[in-house]
Amino acid sequence: MSKTLMIYYSLEGNTDFAAQTAAECGDIDLERLIPEKEPPKAGFGKFFWGGKSVVFSETPPLQPLKHSPDDYESIIIGFPVWAGSYPPAVATFLKEHPFTGKRCSIIACSAGGNAEKAVNKLKEKLPGNEFGEVLSLKDPAKDKENSAELIRKFTAAIE
Repeated sequence: MSKTLMIYYSLEGNTDFAAQTAAECGDIDLERLIPEKEPPKAGFGKFFWGGKSVVFSETPPLQPLKHSPDDYESIIIGFPVWAGSYPPAVATFLKEHPFTGKRCSIIACSAGGNAEKAVNKLKEKLPGNEFGEVLSLKDPAKDKENSAELIRKFTAAIE
């Protein structure tokens, strides 16, 4: 079993690209968070639903996990930035699977490339863990070559 688990949510494929690339670069198991009911993927509905869900701290039901964070020394949490925060699927995971004493790293994907506010909110939700590397990617699936290189460096730094 690998020592690192990447738990991630991806709506449009950016975080999925980052997760798949990270797994190719290191000994990392992947756990994609899949809501029982997916939110809209395009248009006004996507932004309205996503913003509302973050503002009201919604925690949508998730499909069962294949991996337990308890079995890993190191956790990477990957997510797209929604309304300056992490998405509701990640909020559900944190509520249902609290953990402490882990080495945590973060990959945040956004259209603007600055995820500092969202990263800080996530760190606040995970007291009792040690934080290492943080990678903020701007639309990684649109700039795969450059993003893959950043992910390789990130993965090497957490090993």
